[in-house]
Amino acid sequence: MKSKHSFSFYFAIITSILAVIFFSILVVIWTIQIKNQTEEEKLRATLQKIVKDKGEATLFSMAGIPISNIFYGDDGLSLFQGESGTWNYSADEQQNIAVYNKVKNSVVEIFSTQDLAGSNTGTGVIISSDGYILTNKHVLGSGDNFTVVFSDQTNSSAILVGADTITDIAVIKVTRDKNEAKLIPVSFAIDEQLQVGQKALAIGNPYGYASSLSVGVVSGLNRIVSTSSGAILPTMIQTDASINPGNSGGPLLNGHGQMIGLNTSIYTTTGSSQGISFAIPATTVLSVATDLIKTGKVSRGWLDLLLVELNPQIVEYSDLPVSEGILVSQVVPAGNADKAGIKGGSKKTAYGKSIIYLDGDIITKINDTQISTYQDLFTVLFHTKSGDKVDVTVIRSGKSVVIKNVVLIEQTIENSRWVIK
Repeated sequence: MKSKHSFSFYFAIITSILAVIFFSILVVIWTIQIKNQTEEEKLRATLQKIVKDKGEATLFSMAGIPISNIFYGDDGLSLFQGESGTWNYSADEQQNIAVYNKVKNSVVEIFSTQDLAGSNTGTGVIISSDGYILTNKHVLGSGDNFTVVFSDQTNSSAILVGADTITDIAVIKVTRDKNEAKLIPVSFAIDEQLQVGQKALAIGNPYGYASSLSVGVVSGLNRIVSTSSGAILPTMIQTDASINPGNSGGPLLNGHGQMIGLNTSIYTTTGSSQGISFAIPATTVLSVATDLIKTGKVSRGWLDLLLVELNPQIVEYSDLPVSEGILVSQVVPAGNADKAGIKGGSKKTAYGKSIIYLDGDIITKINDTQISTYQDLFTVLFHTKSGDKVDVTVIRSGKSVVIKNVVLIEQTIENSRWVIK
């Protein structure tokens, strides 16, 4: 009996010792796992920081992998080896090819009905599967009916939906039969923060050569461009992608094949590209296109005033207390600005070939935006609507006066020229 009791006692002790050893082993393993996990997290954080600060190429270079460049396609990250690889195209070429193949079916060629002989063509871009096509107003000319040629060489007649003379943006619409290929709209990069130096690609029909691709970079942002009609376009994208006659109305694309702008003009003395081209940003394009589709026109606010941009000669002649701003030469009698209390000048003076009136209010601010030039005025009113109210700060008799709730009129090409510069 005593022997049986002793066995049970020793068995319990041995079992306890084994349990302690097993638990200790578990603790050690758990500790090692935690340490390894911590080290992995530290390594992951370090690698993520390297990728964020230096790019993936640096990470692969550290690992001794020869990567010449990297292409971010729609399917994610694609890697292309350097000299030791056997690839047919570089990452840059692969990206260009991918963008072109993605977007080419969304780009069309537009003929005015009177120009089917081929002397005057332009480009358009499909923005909806039900037939809305974006282009430039000057591409359409003065006609109302147009012919659109698609990438598969089929064609359809189109009607004008609406056009905005200020931005030179127009929308036309085609109707496709059920047995015809479906329209593929372009995708927009609305929220992208553009960077100078990023890739920019243009697809269009320069000189009638259909579906041509040109590649460059975003050369500048927020450029202010004066149009042939006398309007001013703010926040324009500058690019060195080759834009020639026939490219107008086509898309400017990023490296993912998303539309970042509408190609609209080139800076040239010869009529062809000289490395400076401009595109209207996608956000502006979509805003204008939406208004045109809904109402056939764009409502944009303006001040019913005859204005003179200050210059050193006027400032010195009139002994003005400010050197920059917009002088109110005249107000439209009984107009919105007149009713709000803005004062025009009374001292009639010859100024070049024009007659201006001095001693009027000098506009120095609209809402919270400083106004120094006509470009400032055009820019601050660009995204307003007729009927909107603005606060106008003026200098009157040497003192700053705020005139509140000035109701804006409808901007037209004619009244936007009511400024002498």
